[in-house]
Amino acid sequence: MQDEAYDIIVIGAGIGGLSAAALLAHDGYRVLVLEGHIAPGGCASSYERKRPDGERYVFDVGATLFAGFTPGGAHHWVGQKLGLRWPVRALDPAMEVWLPDRRVTRYADARWADERRAAFPAQAWQAEGFWREQERIAAIAWRFAARQPPIPPERPCDALGMLQALRPELALLAPQLWRTAGQALRARGITDRRLRAYVDGQLLISAQATADACAWLYGAVALDFARIGAHYAEGGAWSLARTLVAALERDGGEIRYRCRVRRVTVRGGRAVGVETERGERFGARHVIGNITVWDAQELLGAAAPRRLERRVRRAPDGWGACTLYLGVDEAAIPAGMADHHQVIARYDQPLGEANSLFISAHPPDDHSRAPRGQRALTISTHTGAERWWRWRADDPARYREEKAAMAERMLDTATLALPRLRAHIRYMQAGTPWSFARYTSRHYGMVGGLPQRLANSGLLSLGPRAAGVGGFWLVGDSAFPGQSTAAVTQGAIRVYQAIRRGG
Repeated sequence: MQDEAYDIIVIGAGIGGLSAAALLAHDGYRVLVLEGHIAPGGCASSYERKRPDGERYVFDVGATLFAGFTPGGAHHWVGQKLGLRWPVRALDPAMEVWLPDRRVTRYADARWADERRAAFPAQAWQAEGFWREQERIAAIAWRFAARQPPIPPERPCDALGMLQALRPELALLAPQLWRTAGQALRARGITDRRLRAYVDGQLLISAQATADACAWLYGAVALDFARIGAHYAEGGAWSLARTLVAALERDGGEIRYRCRVRRVTVRGGRAVGVETERGERFGARHVIGNITVWDAQELLGAAAPRRLERRVRRAPDGWGACTLYLGVDEAAIPAGMADHHQVIARYDQPLGEANSLFISAHPPDDHSRAPRGQRALTISTHTGAERWWRWRADDPARYREEKAAMAERMLDTATLALPRLRAHIRYMQAGTPWSFARYTSRHYGMVGGLPQRLANSGLLSLGPRAAGVGGFWLVGDSAFPGQSTAAVTQGAIRVYQAIRRGG
């Protein structure tokens, strides 16, 4: 017997799930959000740690930079719909990128053109053609996205929606459909390893794939992140989720924490509710999973259709992340530096695994994140996820050794941008993909969604109905458009509109 029935049940209080939940509650649906953790936000949240002396730090666990708050952006659309005031501030520059022999400042305005020519003089003329092509493609793609086309089309009505969103300028994108970013670079004759390393690094953090594998249409948009407006969330990433929770509850929706879903209940080929690990059962007309495609298959169990099983088998392995959360003296960060940094240590080594990493600090005037005179830093590097689970299960001693060794390598790389870092550490905590999975319940603790390769990007992406079960919708970074809070919010808007139309 089901305890209670709802119109909508949302599994997971990530930004995508909360956006869909808040929009539907605002329109009068009875909505319940079930979150396994003690706080909302998922991969875009924060957590608090205290030292024995009572000093308090707030660290962002995953996402630290945000976009989509300017007109035409997904967060802006949701904010307008719900009457929200987002607690964000614009950043310019968005970040500084440290290569082995130079620093590149990623400006959002016209200074970027001068900066890239000065940073990569060896092939500046060829590179300018590449950057102008990238910006032209991205501008068309942003305008297309603002019309909220149903990509990928999954039903005949989606094809009609696509047609309504088409404009003549989209014909310019057709030749790019089957190109990679690497092919776009080679077409311009670009061989400069410094520029290639810069592009690879930027694509790895924004598309989970380097240039030779990354779909060019997605990559062109990903490389445009700074230009469309990077933002910082005041008080930490969790303030975005808290803003959405407040809107959800204001409009009559519910959220329950420490409530993990064990199974999606399917009857007659349609999702009709969920069962939690505590044995609670809730019925619903629609179930929205703010989860990965692997976790969707697990929750469906024997009810998972073969089509979903095939999609899971074909899905490319995602990345995990190793992280350092540091409380440091203000003196560790030279005055005048940007708050966000990508660091690449060596040109002759693959990216990730501490050879490349991303550093985020909160602005010095946000005193909610660390004691006076200190800053909270989140440092992350891409890493293969599965081996950390194997070590944790089969050889705990090696797991601890590898974790400590990775932390040291990450500090070595971080000091290339922040030379005084080690001398000013007041607090340090390290995490692995296994740690990330404990708090997010994501498959192998993967971060950033699926690598955006040609075989699973754009029109070949997973859509919200990818699970293949009626009434069960997917939002989050496994489904189109992919990673970032703006992207998962765009996916949430699509699910909201589809349910409003009758599913």
